[in-house]
Amino acid sequence: MSVTKKLATWAAETPDIRASGPLDKARDAVLDTIGVMIAGAPDKAAQRVRRAVAMWGEGPSTVVGQAQRLAAPWAALANGTAAHALDFDDSFSPVSGHSSAVMVPALLALAEQEGISGHALLDAYVVGLEIQARVGQSVNVEHYKRGWHATSTVATIGTAAGCARLLGLNTDGMRNAISIAVSTAAGSKRQFGTMAKPMHAGLAAKNAVMAAGLASAGIEASEEPLDGKWGFRDLYAGDASPGFDAALAALGNPLAIEEFGLSPKSYPCCASTHTSLDGLLALKAEHQFGADEVESISTAVPPINFNNLMYADPQSEMEKRFSMQYCLSVAMTHGEVVLGDFSPGSEMPSEVRDFMSKVEMIKHDTPDTKPPTPTALDIRLRDGRTLSTEVAFTRGQKLAPLSDSDYARKFLNCAEAGIDSAAAAEMHKAILTLDTLGSIDGVMAPLRGV
Repeated sequence: MSVTKKLATWAAETPDIRASGPLDKARDAVLDTIGVMIAGAPDKAAQRVRRAVAMWGEGPSTVVGQAQRLAAPWAALANGTAAHALDFDDSFSPVSGHSSAVMVPALLALAEQEGISGHALLDAYVVGLEIQARVGQSVNVEHYKRGWHATSTVATIGTAAGCARLLGLNTDGMRNAISIAVSTAAGSKRQFGTMAKPMHAGLAAKNAVMAAGLASAGIEASEEPLDGKWGFRDLYAGDASPGFDAALAALGNPLAIEEFGLSPKSYPCCASTHTSLDGLLALKAEHQFGADEVESISTAVPPINFNNLMYADPQSEMEKRFSMQYCLSVAMTHGEVVLGDFSPGSEMPSEVRDFMSKVEMIKHDTPDTKPPTPTALDIRLRDGRTLSTEVAFTRGQKLAPLSDSDYARKFLNCAEAGIDSAAAAEMHKAILTLDTLGSIDGVMAPLRGV
């Protein structure tokens, strides 16, 4: 049986997901993603995408930030862009990218179109994430090192499988959906720091919806688009990548959502800064020093992280999210890193600008690995002391998961961008009961007024 056939068979035929662990994690991902969609809807990139798609046809699916509903692919494009606009959405280590900002907008749009239950949506999320994980394991980290933005490549493929699951496609339909999605997988990391970067998540969500819809209509595609000559792995990663054997052996046992866990963000900026931010804030809390006491900060990060953070002197809010110098300076001078630190058009605070010259980011001399080499952080103080730490994982990852109250706090803070606190609290309650809802309209209706 071919690689794609094995993945498609599992995705189409695995029994309905009923275990509370995977479903609870999927629900948390939906909660987190809807929150960052609301917060991201006012972003310029999200607004401009909505302006474009509004002309392409009305339909049944909600778009956060406008009353007009659109056809499912265009709603997925708009909401996916909003979900990723602030770089506050979760990441998923096997993908080396952002999974939920693609998956959740795609599934929400289709679930509204089809009138599908909340449980079916969560089931499809778990299944789609499984395919994302196993494809990602097979090509990363080589795929990501080559400059592909895996959010718009690997996540497209897995999300198409999730959409096909939501539509109830059989194995052949599932295989065609995956195959069609491979033909749409694209996106370069060269776009980091631009409006096109969050739009990658939207395009991936749109392409996944369309791939599943086209497969449902009977469009056929290559039986093996992932493996072999000119397949996804060959073209996008090459022989240096791990290949499919280990990933297929692990397929569904355990489920990837439990094996790896998702990584919701504590800071609204590139995940490549997060281990350094965690280390800095931990040392600051432990030793109680202020910005004026710091002589210099040096952080050594894996090569992938170093290459992602390409803006030592950021000029826009988008570039600030990909600047280690800016993010560490904000954390040191303000004591936290929050959404307001990336407001469009705002002047950089003088204390942050002045501190940036003290921050040095260096590249580890070790190769990129999975898991990555821990981040090292050294802070030299004016009194002669050097405070050092190493951080292997960030808060929110599997070894340090967010609590229910953490998720609630983040959601409610994000929701303040578009709805009043009472409505946000009601929406939070509704999402927590998603598995029991016969329709998701009660969750989606308030978003049309954002």
